[in-house]
Amino acid sequence: MKPKIYLLLIFNCLIISAFAQNKTEKYLEDKYSWYLSLNLGNAVGKYQKILKDANMNGTKGGIVVGGLMNPHNRSKASALFYGAELGCQSNGRDENIVSNVFGKFYVANYSFWVNGVARYRPILWSSKLNPYADAFFGAKLIKTSVILQQSLDYSETLATVNRIVPNYGAGVGLGIKLSGHLKNNYLDIGLYYQQADATKIIKPNSVEINSSYLISYKQILTSTNQIVIKIGLTGFL
Repeated sequence: MKPKIYLLLIFNCLIISAFAQNKTEKYLEDKYSWYLSLNLGNAVGKYQKILKDANMNGTKGGIVVGGLMNPHNRSKASALFYGAELGCQSNGRDENIVSNVFGKFYVANYSFWVNGVARYRPILWSSKLNPYADAFFGAKLIKTSVILQQSLDYSETLATVNRIVPNYGAGVGLGIKLSGHLKNNYLDIGLYYQQADATKIIKPNSVEINSSYLISYKQILTSTNQIVIKIGLTGFL
């Protein structure tokens, strides 16, 4: 079954669960919303095979922070908020470098992105369980750096390859209302499909450094698609 079908099924289940609660009369007529999430990415498709062949497969951690706005300000509640997010994620570290010179070398892989985001919440009151769906579109920077680790406190970047590609996807989640000083906040758990257009990246385990510190490597064409689990907080202002 395709990832998008999984997302739709999960979202339907969340809505049914949330509507089973008793409705209260406190509506989310807030002007702004913010969220901060731990991003746990798992490669899929060809990208997953590339990482698996290089023994680099597995969950990659990152952070996402975003801000959303009620298009009606506080004049009335809105099920749809718009905004933007910034994110970063480590894509693993490659230490299998062929080198003809003395030193400790490794390849660091990261992704950074900025997205426009639309978030839909079908329940407008302050429910204990509050499902939501996100759609996003933006740009992702895939950054690969060859690094010489000269000491525990000092390292030098010998080469960097950057690729910028369109980044888009969708996800669903469930907010669990908190209490006390965090009563206007939700603990969110979401499942997302993040897709990026295909581009050439440095092939893992292909970097070589000669005696003159000249760096060579192979490139491979792939999309960097992944299934993402997000765990974090959402607040309303």
